[in-house]
Amino acid sequence: MGGITNAQVEWAVINRLKAMLDEPPETKFNVTQTFALFSSVLLWTKNRGWVAGNNAGNVAFTDAADQAAHNFRLLLGNEVITAQPWSLPLREPRLIAVAEQEQPVAGPINGDFENMPVEDFVKWLRDAFGHGDGRTIRPLHKTGKRGDQTWLSGFHIQFNESKNSNRKLDLHFYEADMRRIGSMLADRFCQTLAAGPAYYNEDVATRVLEVQLA
Repeated sequence: MGGITNAQVEWAVINRLKAMLDEPPETKFNVTQTFALFSSVLLWTKNRGWVAGNNAGNVAFTDAADQAAHNFRLLLGNEVITAQPWSLPLREPRLIAVAEQEQPVAGPINGDFENMPVEDFVKWLRDAFGHGDGRTIRPLHKTGKRGDQTWLSGFHIQFNESKNSNRKLDLHFYEADMRRIGSMLADRFCQTLAAGPAYYNEDVATRVLEVQLA
């Protein structure tokens, strides 16, 4: 039986993050947990998919895993973040946790991202998460009916449209959207890498073991 490659271990890591987004480990802190899992998927897949740097076109690689990762980026350029199956919402959702409280009519949100390619959304969001030189992420929360509790529902992200732009894009990112979009990113990444040689020929998911160092 052949050894497991570095790229197969990488596949296993993202595959496990997807599994935790699809079937979250039991916790009272579902929004916080989803944010942590989504952030890991976003940062890893953006870093790996942009292996060609600023070159978004067709690039020839000598390494099959690099080519597959670049193909993942090209795939994202053909999909729109507000269209199915990504479905970033353009209206505020009704929050189930505070259903007993009167809620205003859902207003428009995320208009800055309508018709935006997923590739551009991923780059913008990674930059907002990792390159912000000021406060770019704030929690989205609503006060409960009694006033002594606050319901965390997601995160509000504001960041420059591009490096040299003064225009800020405004994102309301709720837990269900982080979970769905994070799972889609991980799935697209794993499926694209699986198109390379020997990713599914071995049971990588069980043969990559995790160890805790003392």
